Amino acid sequence: MITRFAVLVLVTAFVSLGQSARGDEPEPADLVMVNGGIYTMDPADPWAEAMAIRDGLIVAVGSNEDVGPLTGPRTRIVDLTGRMALPGFHDVHIHPLGGGYTLLGCSLLDLPSVDAILDQLKTCAQKQPEGWLHGVGFDLSLFPGAAMDKAMLDEWFPDRPVYLTASDGHSGWVNSKALETAGIEADTPNPRGGEIVRDPATGEATGTLRDTAMNLFDALLPAKTLETDVAALRAAQDYLTPLGVTSIIEIAGSTRDWDAFQAMERAGDLHLRVNSSLVYGPYAEYPPEDFESIWAGREQYRSELINTDSIKLFLDGGLEGQSAALVEPYLVDPPHKGKLNFAPDELDRLVTRFDSEGIQVHMHAIGDRAVREGLDAVQAALEANGQRDNRHHITHLQLVHPDDYPRFAKLNVTANFQALWAYPDTWIMKLNLPVVGQARVDRMYPIASILRAGGRIAGSSDWDVSSANPLDAIETAIRRQDANQPSGPILNANERVDLPTMLRAYTVNGAWLMHHERSTGALRPAMQADVAVLDRSLFGIPATEINEAKVVMTVFGGKVVFEAPPPVGK
Repeated sequence: MITRFAVLVLVTAFVSLGQSARGDEPEPADLVMVNGGIYTMDPADPWAEAMAIRDGLIVAVGSNEDVGPLTGPRTRIVDLTGRMALPGFHDVHIHPLGGGYTLLGCSLLDLPSVDAILDQLKTCAQKQPEGWLHGVGFDLSLFPGAAMDKAMLDEWFPDRPVYLTASDGHSGWVNSKALETAGIEADTPNPRGGEIVRDPATGEATGTLRDTAMNLFDALLPAKTLETDVAALRAAQDYLTPLGVTSIIEIAGSTRDWDAFQAMERAGDLHLRVNSSLVYGPYAEYPPEDFESIWAGREQYRSELINTDSIKLFLDGGLEGQSAALVEPYLVDPPHKGKLNFAPDELDRLVTRFDSEGIQVHMHAIGDRAVREGLDAVQAALEANGQRDNRHHITHLQLVHPDDYPRFAKLNVTANFQALWAYPDTWIMKLNLPVVGQARVDRMYPIASILRAGGRIAGSSDWDVSSANPLDAIETAIRRQDANQPSGPILNANERVDLPTMLRAYTVNGAWLMHHERSTGALRPAMQADVAVLDRSLFGIPATEINEAKVVMTVFGGKVVFEAPPPVGK
């Protein structure tokens, strides 16, 4: 039986998207998927059996019989039996260039102990025996109070500067030689938005850095070139594509990033749709006086795949260094509430300015006070500029005051969560719990609460801070447990959400946030053919097995850009 949906699809395929030269048959598709569970993300017809793709666009979605007329001698046919196809994943908060450099450099990710970190550093030092030793991604929770001591690095590297960054992106660890090379002394002032942690008795730097204090050392590392940036970006894309990621919001862009994306696009090698956010204020890679000229020059990078109409603002730091801004004080002596990187009136002015220019504002906020200030700034912009379609979003949202849950819907601010963090890991239990208490831990990452209050949820990874695999985050959001364990402690079961919610977060909601809802995020005729194919249906397995599913094919703009080798014996 041909449904209303199938008739509409066939009309679209035959009439809207062209017929053959004879005029009585449609042009054959380039690729057809059949026998499948195709999760279209179209609420009217969420499931289909088959789909046809031609010239980079979807031309038909329906049954096997519906797409039969679109199959020609050169059409590639993909059998989806036992598999699941869905729109390509959107990761709307990610560091592709930094992640690529981590892949190519001295990675400390997922090392289970301090001894393992030191062993890896010695291996890296042998491969690169001179200059700065720069490692990325160590686990901050391995250190009580998130405090690292330079003496530990001095023992192994007394004569070579060592600079390590934690996986949170907000903490650094250096040795004495690095401090000497950077000219850090007892009277060196803290930079705005950062801290050189010091011994309270002597004032001497301990080797721990917070937030923008890391910039003092970033500036001393060997200069990166367009060639090395492109190599890093290629490495990042090679990592993301097998995960089914086809669209991203890059959260800390600069002209370096834009040059690399543009170079890849011009070479025909970019298969990511990119919105890149230029950082304003703390964490920016450029002097403040250069902002206006850089901002004005962004237009030269605009293209089919690259959009630079976004500003990133870091409203606070992180809980681990007590630099996240809180409504109520930290449970420390002396008590304090953290700090904001922008005074409220300055933030209101900035968001109002960019909103008036038609620019999306992307705000980092870990603490509930920072979240509130971000929402207040959007409200100020709304009052000044009226309703606009800029689609501002706040990301991280580790703590949100319950009074602010309904404001996301009221102000049309998207809640951009890294759901992979929403379980009681060692960071929360060892570093956060002692300084904020159980009551605040119990309301961390309030995904379901904001959803119940009518808010829009988007999904992202913050890679390379953590895994970029969307299925890891999706499973964690559903279970609120460690996705790599079949059971374990739960972080507030009341904040669990269901599978359709998280798939929307990584597809249609991400596409909407990127202003791409008419071209990506769903599988409908005339949409871009960005597709992820999984080796099984996520709806037919227990939640504990979601992240065991694998992407076996990624299609970008109708082109197969990743395909897993067939299983052994097939």
